Amino acid sequence: MDGTTPLPARSSQGAIPRLRRRVAIIFMATILAACLVAAALLVSRARGERDAIEHQARHAAQALSFGFDQEVAAVNFLLKGLSKSPAVLSGDAKAVYDQFKATPLPEGSWLNLSDLERQLVNTLRPFGAPLPRHSDFANYQEQIDRIRDRRWTVSGRMLGLVKGGIVVALSLRLDDADGRMSGYITTFLSEERLRRILADQAVSAGWTKGLYDRRLQPVAVERDGQTSTDTAAPAALTARLADVAPDATIEGTVEAMDENGVPVLVAFRRSGATNWTTAVAVPLAALNAPVTGALWQMAGPVALLLLAGGLAALFTARQVEEPLRAMSGQVIGLSDRVLAHQEEERRAKGLLQASLDALSAHVAILDAGGTVIAVNRAWHRFAEHNGYAFAGHGIGLNYLDVCRSAASGDVDARLAADGLSALLTGERTDFGMEYTCGERWFLLRAARFTHEGAIHAVVAHEDVTDVIVARNEVRTLSGDLLHLQDEERQRIGAELHDSTTQHLTAAGLGLARIHVLASEHPDIEAALGSVGTSIDEAQKEIRTLSFLLFPPSLERDGLALTLRDFIHGFARRAGLTARVRIDPAIDIADANVSWAALRVTQEALANIRRHAQATRISVDIRTEDGSLRLRISDNGIGLPGKKSTDARPKLGVGIPGMEARVRQLGGELSVTSGRRGVTVRAALPLVSATNGAAAQPLETGPEPKSGFAPMA
Repeated sequence: MDGTTPLPARSSQGAIPRLRRRVAIIFMATILAACLVAAALLVSRARGERDAIEHQARHAAQALSFGFDQEVAAVNFLLKGLSKSPAVLSGDAKAVYDQFKATPLPEGSWLNLSDLERQLVNTLRPFGAPLPRHSDFANYQEQIDRIRDRRWTVSGRMLGLVKGGIVVALSLRLDDADGRMSGYITTFLSEERLRRILADQAVSAGWTKGLYDRRLQPVAVERDGQTSTDTAAPAALTARLADVAPDATIEGTVEAMDENGVPVLVAFRRSGATNWTTAVAVPLAALNAPVTGALWQMAGPVALLLLAGGLAALFTARQVEEPLRAMSGQVIGLSDRVLAHQEEERRAKGLLQASLDALSAHVAILDAGGTVIAVNRAWHRFAEHNGYAFAGHGIGLNYLDVCRSAASGDVDARLAADGLSALLTGERTDFGMEYTCGERWFLLRAARFTHEGAIHAVVAHEDVTDVIVARNEVRTLSGDLLHLQDEERQRIGAELHDSTTQHLTAAGLGLARIHVLASEHPDIEAALGSVGTSIDEAQKEIRTLSFLLFPPSLERDGLALTLRDFIHGFARRAGLTARVRIDPAIDIADANVSWAALRVTQEALANIRRHAQATRISVDIRTEDGSLRLRISDNGIGLPGKKSTDARPKLGVGIPGMEARVRQLGGELSVTSGRRGVTVRAALPLVSATNGAAAQPLETGPEPKSGFAPMA
């Protein structure tokens, strides 16, 4: 015994299990976190697949609606054309019947003509056969009132009394000479035709396609190749559309129960043009299948991974404790950053796409090489409407190459290719042009921009057919008004010369005889002399006015001499100094151009006399490069304008009239004003162009797939 007291030894048996438990918990938590990240990514992809299925359903509903709208639009154009035919306008029922029988129609369709009491012509029966009265049809008065109010209508499902079976009637109102409704033309879409419209849009197995009239009565419903006409619209869809305005177009989705009690997602589109609704119902089980499958796909691997992780943690507790903690933090942090970046990128792309989809123009985004990287909804809709079958409706195609391939036979395509190429190479910052596509007009606009150091271009195609049609109509109307104005001037000038002047001459002769009789009365003789002077002045003024309104020397002496005499006479009467240079070769201009040149000269000189306060005028008229070129200037005060320096000068009525007259013949006119007076310049072709040089497109209609197009 040495007198010391031994200390009890510390045991590590309790610390080791605690360490192992901690490491095991941390290790399994890390594995669980990694599994959650993987699960999140897998579920995210599955939700993307679910969204794609929903988008497919929406697209199918839209395509069905557009297909029916297109069918109705084509029939509407056919009925409008028939309503303008001589046979219909004359009221000859036999001629109408013959024309209707000769009109090509879709299979299963026919035509009839009705007044307000009965059918007059029906191509299903021989001409003269008995035809039903309107009172034989249910709700006939409602149908007639609807045609009267809307001018053309699409009926709901109805029973055809003549042919039998379910049909849909499309009717166009006819008016008498007083604008009152006198009858209507009707064509019919058979149940077979409606079923073919449904069959043209392919959907996945188990999906339901439906076509419903304006009261949401089923017209045709198809599922897995089986078609019925008695499957009611889902109640949730009926409730969703209950308060929609009659002419509103609405589309969307709603969850509902189908006729068998199966939960479905219904994608629908109600057309404001026809008031009909198309719907595509997808079972929710099929819609959610990607997410459900992803969850089951994860369950087994996650369980095995957790078990293996727990066993590994028991054997590597001391060695992997710290590295495991570091790894766990890195994995979690990395997954958070990845998800955050994906979410930010998704939102940015969603905002960009939503902004593009809100535009009515057909918009595409190009990269620096001209490849299409994004398009908007209007672009997709145009492609679907015109049957362009390439994947993505052009996304991934090189737009420049497409334009260049069409440039050999299309001037518009070559101009577009050159303009876009210059835009992407930096030679210009924007580009625009008008072009035709079939019977439509489009305005192409493109702009260059940079994003994250990369060059891009945005290309937009806007349908401007209505603007072009209006512009051509205004041009035609202007030409008609100018023609009427010239005719009226000629008539007034002729009447002044042939009638009024003769009366004044007769009055002068009578006054001369009275003057002889009054020679013994000085007071009367002096008064008669004053009256005679007034008559002489009136005759001079009337001869001058008659010449201005209708110069007979134009056809007799030619344009050059007529203009020279008129200008010198005008300068003499107005007290102006005139410098006149007129090329005799202008006499080769045709009559329309000669009259236009004379009227422009008259109007320009009249404006100088009224407003310019000038003392000198200069007139230069010559031929150059197949055109008649006219230049008239003065040394007056210029055009009146506002005080602000950026305001445009006010143009009187005469200047727009001159411009309309010149443009009507395919020429150009400009008016410039400065401190040294006003200069009017005009250039007209020696041979006048026809009225409305630009081809006028039709009111509407699908664009053909040939020629340069927004999707070309």
